[in-house]
Order: sequence, then C-alpha cells, then structure tokens
Amino acid sequence: MKVPLGWLAEWTPLPPSVDELVDRLTAAGLEVEDILRTGPDLSGVTIGVVLERRAHPDADRLSVCRVDVGGAEPLEIVCGAPNVAAGQKVAVATVGTELPGGLRIKQSRIRGVVSHGMICSTKELGLGEDAAGILVLDPGARVGAPVTSVIPAGETVLDVEITPNRGDWVSLLGMAREVRASFGGTLRLPETAAPERGAPAVDAVRIAIEDRTGCARYAGRVLRGVAIGPSPDWLARRIEAAGFRSVNNVVDVTNLVMLELGQPLHAFDLAKLRGRSVRVRAAEAGEKLRTLDGHLRELARSDLVIADAEGAVAVAGVMGGADSEVTATTRELLLESAYFDPARVRRTAKRLGLASDASYRFERGVDPDGQVRAVDRAARLIAELTGGEVARGVVEARGEPVPPADPIALDPARVNRLLGTALAPAEVQALLARVEVSAAAQSDGTLLCQPPRHRPDLRIAADLVEEVARIHGYDRIPSTLPGGALAGVTLPPRCETREATRSALVAAGLTELMTFPFVAAGDADALRLAEGDPRRRAVRVVNPIQADKPWLRTQLVSSLLRSARANRARQVEEIRAFELARVFRAGAPGALPDEPTEAVALLARGSEKALWGEPRPPVFFEAKGAAERALADLGVRATFRGGEVEPFLHPGAAGEFRVGKARVAVVGELHPECARDFELEGPLALVCLDVDALDRAGRATVRYREVSRFPAVSRDLALLLARDVEAGEVADAMREAGGEALASVRVFDRFAGRGVPEGKVSVAFRLVFQRTDRTLTEPEVTQAMERVLAVLARRFDAELREAQQKGGGS
Repeated sequence: MKVPLGWLAEWTPLPPSVDELVDRLTAAGLEVEDILRTGPDLSGVTIGVVLERRAHPDADRLSVCRVDVGGAEPLEIVCGAPNVAAGQKVAVATVGTELPGGLRIKQSRIRGVVSHGMICSTKELGLGEDAAGILVLDPGARVGAPVTSVIPAGETVLDVEITPNRGDWVSLLGMAREVRASFGGTLRLPETAAPERGAPAVDAVRIAIEDRTGCARYAGRVLRGVAIGPSPDWLARRIEAAGFRSVNNVVDVTNLVMLELGQPLHAFDLAKLRGRSVRVRAAEAGEKLRTLDGHLRELARSDLVIADAEGAVAVAGVMGGADSEVTATTRELLLESAYFDPARVRRTAKRLGLASDASYRFERGVDPDGQVRAVDRAARLIAELTGGEVARGVVEARGEPVPPADPIALDPARVNRLLGTALAPAEVQALLARVEVSAAAQSDGTLLCQPPRHRPDLRIAADLVEEVARIHGYDRIPSTLPGGALAGVTLPPRCETREATRSALVAAGLTELMTFPFVAAGDADALRLAEGDPRRRAVRVVNPIQADKPWLRTQLVSSLLRSARANRARQVEEIRAFELARVFRAGAPGALPDEPTEAVALLARGSEKALWGEPRPPVFFEAKGAAERALADLGVRATFRGGEVEPFLHPGAAGEFRVGKARVAVVGELHPECARDFELEGPLALVCLDVDALDRAGRATVRYREVSRFPAVSRDLALLLARDVEAGEVADAMREAGGEALASVRVFDRFAGRGVPEGKVSVAFRLVFQRTDRTLTEPEVTQAMERVLAVLARRFDAELREAQQKGGGS
C-alpha cells in the first residue's frame, strides 16, 4: 500500500523526520519497502495564521510574530520578511522540521528574542528562488493542516507491505491509528455527514440479503442529478499519489474513501438495475457475468454475487459488472457499502484469478461497523463534486451479524514473564489503550480486555502480549538472562535405547544410513515373506512422492538391500552399514498403524582376497560378532540359537538371540534366492535388531571385579560332540560346573573330517582357572576339571578327545 505522508498528516500529527517515522513503523511490525519522493519534502511544514506582528525591540528589519499553528498555544517566531502581516495564512516550519535544503529548524535566540520556528519563503520550501518575502497562502487554508494540502509541491510516499492478518492497516485511518499509538496526538477524522434532500432512498431501491452467511451487512445511498465528469486536481493528485488512476469524479471518490477508511465501495448506475432492486445471493451454477475488465466469467455456486431482478450485476467483494457501471450519461447512483465473508471473497478471487483492490481488503477483513460511515462520506463528496443531491436515509439490509470478539483475560505478570519487562498493570493498560483495547482491572489482578471491532486479529492473550511489546518498543525491552533453576535433562527410556543401539552399532564399525521410507509393492514377495506375516500389511500413501513407491515400508531389510545394490553398481564392494528407523504396519480397519522401531545392519564383502594376514572367517561369523558386540554394549544378556529364523536368510547360516522367550535379534547370510531378486552377488549377511524388544528386555547391571594378582592355570579340552550340539550351551555348562575358580571359557578350534566319527565334530575349548584371594593348587584344578567332564558326559554325551595343560600353580 502507498501512503502519501501529506495526506496522512491530515489525520494525525507526524514526527518532523520521515526517517524517525519509518523506523518506528518498522519496529512496530510494518515493513516499509521504499520511500518515494515526487517533490520537495514538506511533510513537516504546517499552515499557520499570524495573530500579531510587532517590531523587534533590538533590530529594525526584524519582526516578532505570534502564530497559531493549531497547537495548544501560539508560537512566537522572529521573522525578517518585510511582507509579513497579521491575519496572513503562512507556511510554518516548527522546531525539529528539516527543510528541503537540509536546514533543520531549532529553537534559537535572535537578538535577545527566542524564536520557536520559521515562517518560510518559496525558496526555503524548495518551490522557487524568491527569498525576498514569505509565502502567503490562500485565506481559506485550514490552520494546522500540512502545507501540502494547499500547495501542489509533490509528495513523500511510503510503500508499505501489509501482512495478511492486518486488514485495518490497508487505509489512512489504520495508518493514522498506528502513528498515534507510536507518537501520541489526536486522531482527526474527515466529515462524513451527508446533506440529504428529496424523496427517501427506500422509494428508489429495494435491498435484500438472501445468502445471510455470505453478507453480514449491506448499506446503500441513493444520489440523484449527478453530473459525471473529470475529477478536480486535488482529488486526482491525491489518488494518483496512492497509486490509483483517475477515472471520473464518482469512481475517484469511491477509491478515495476506500483509501481513507479501508471500506471498499461500488457505484451502480441506478437506472441500469432492473426492477430497481438489489439481492445478495449465491451464484447459480453456470451463471455468467461480464466484469468491468471486459471478461465474461462463469460463476460457481460457491461465489457470492450482487444481483438485480433478472441476474448478477457484480461479483461480491471482487469486481462490478460492465452492464451496470457508471458512464457519462449516468444521472442516478446507488452507492454500495457492505461486509462480505472474507473466506468467500478469497476463494472466489482465487478461483477466478481476479485480484482487485476491493478483494485485497475484504479477504483481510474490514471493519464490521464501518459500512454506513463510508457510504455517507462518499455520498457527501460526490454531492459536492457532481452537483447531485443525496436521497434521505440509508437503505440497509443485514445478514448473520459478525459476533464481537470474546473478552480476553490478561495477566500482567505473564506479560512481564514472556517479554522480560517490569511493567506495572497500569502501564499495560495504558499501552493497550493506545491501540483502542479497553482493559478493566479485576479483583484477582488480571485485566479483562475487549479488542476493538476493527482488529479481528486480536483473539487470545498472546495477541495482546504482542501488542504490548509493539507499542512499548522491542528496543526498550532489556536483555536479561532467563531465571529459574535448570533441571537435569533425561531421555525417555525408548529414546535412550534407540540412541544406545545406534552408538553400539557405530562402535561395531558400521556406518549409519538414512533412506526414504517409501517402497514398491513387490518388496514383500522379494523377501519371501509368508502370507500371514505382519510385514505384508503395508500402509498406502495418499499422495506419494514417487508413483512407483506408494507404500510405507514395513521392514528395513529391503531398504538396506537396495542401498547395497546401488553401492555395488558404483563399484563399492565392501559395505558395513546400518539403519535405525520406525517401520509402519497396518492395524485394524480405522485404527492407526503400528510403528515399531527396527535396526538392520548389512555386511557385504568384495571378491578380492586379502594380500596380507589370515583368511577372514565367513561373513556370517563377522555379522554374529557385530551383533554380540552391540548386545554386549547395550548390556543385554542374550542366548544364541542357530537355525532357520527368517525366510530371507540362509537356513544353514542363520540364528537368533533371545532374552528369555523374547527374540531381540536375528543374524544370518542372505538367502540366495533373495540375493538373486535384489541383484546382489558375493557374501552378504544381515543383523536385524528389534529395538522395542531390546527396550523391554532391560539392561544387565554392570559389575566390576578386581584383577587377580595370582597366576592363572589354563586347560585345553578337545571334545567330540554331536553336530547339532551348540558350543555356547557347552561353554555355559562348563562355567556352571567349574564354580568360582573357573574364570573364563572360550572356543578356539572346530574340526570335522578325517579322524572324527561320522555325525560328530571336534570342538576345542580353553578353560582358565584363577582366584583373586590365593593361588590355586593342582588338586583343586584337577577336581574342577573332573566336575566339568562329568557334566559334559552326562548332558551332551561328550567324549574327551584330548586334554592339555597350558599353565600351572602350586
């Protein structure tokens, strides 16, 4: 919106400096995009009248004048012009005003007399070269008004960006209210009373509102005997400074009043309204209307229209129709002023692609009580400029009223707590009063606040806190540290488990990946999931990013496998990566999906053999080691069992970790058929962790013990065991039988082949015996070994193949 400052100064006093005005408006939330100057800046120069002229007591060529500039008291000004005289209307630059030449007016003592301003010549105003005498203005000039109201000296215009929630700012009245709130002063409203003559307006036109939710109020004024013609210079200059094109005296007045009061108006040629009636209704399906821009537009049922007895004549709140516009032959007018539903206007304007100055204001919300004021103001001006007469009375219809805002309870202590200020309740009341919010103190210390009708953006207490901050000044709020004691920060248990799992997998040498949660429909089949598997219950996305991936993933395995294929396509052979994320599985109809958390790690090897070092173990054991390390870091004591656990894992190289009966992880090599479907080659293993199950499993208490100072005794056992016996179970049995003297058990060899009976396997264990309080004796170690062998023979039918002593005691 373009705001001419000379025009704005007629509504409220402005500060002497344009920069000061712009800075304060910007601090209050208005974004001033540009300052446009079309001539010398005279916004601080005021019209005054010389009340008295007397000779200076100490200078023959100087005069001392008493000048009324519309303030509380006349000013005493020393003037050197020979043509100054009592009764003249003059241009006065008050203290603080900066003139076009850069001269800033100060209070000064001239030959012993204090001067409180300057009576200006045309040269000092930047309007000419005559400096011999002062500029004498028209005797009809209004005292206290800006000099630009009588001198076409150009204009300073602010180009202001208006936020969508502040419809009140899209007017001179709204801007004047904002300036008054920031700088104080009085608000001067223009005359609105229309001189009425002739027959009543209700005899000339009938108005009805049929769509009561779309139009809350519709007011009309009838004018007769108007003469359409060009606008006078002052009117044309005024609206052109605000960015409008002058059309004729009637249209220009409607634009002027819209700029002044923020209420859009429309003038109909009353003779062209069929049936001399106006109806506000919803458009009929397929109804068409040629608007003022010349385009024939097809309307929809959701559109609101103004219609006469036969059809639509305007799109309500957007644009009038070409068939009822004012022309040079118009003699009777119907002036329209209404309140239309902002949402309806916004939808219609957007659907038609038809933005107008009226829709810009209506969709932001106009003052629900400003319709009659605006139509009266326009009728008064049109009668003056066209020679017409205003019919008696306002023709008005009402729909569903716009309800007043509910009172808002505001706690001054909360205001100070949020802003970091120390404002007293009376100060908060005074600040709110400057934006016309009435605030009544209550017995409990709160303020009961009632926002004005022209501020629909004030609805909750936080809105009022913002108003207090704006008017008080953000720059006046002190910088303070927040008070109060800081509480310790703790993660919820589930978050803690997720972070610990992520850290454990990183510590195991894996890199974290993050992939999109959208998958194709065939992933469940590629993983060979059974028909009843919950991982087949996928959730479809209504508006997917990729049309070929409309499903939310139910597991992470396919995402990791596709990432592995993308890396292999780029010659990345060695992959050690994991992803931790939620997955989505559809629940019962109408219910939200289940969202368990999983972590899946992938280990893939290249085809090249290592040049140095020992041959690497199968990738299954590498993955199993990574899983064991992660579980150990999480403090989860789990038992491993081999076997077929998942359809996408090789049944001969897979297993699961359980805590009690709960499965917390599975590990295994990728099934060859799955590898083929995902186009993967080479050794590849997966570790799948159920993070939710890990969270439920809890963590074992970490216990520390002293490192023994006494020597250890090692014994190696080579046992013949059945192939289906797991080494982990055997090791657990050894620890149980060995007692507290048995410090550790580990497997260091496994052999099957020549010399080992069919169906058997030779497994070698190293047992370490050690105490922390004394040195073990040979008989104690021998006795412990006998207990271990007895238990192994009984529980596993184990045969001792070989035993060897690795250390000794005394």
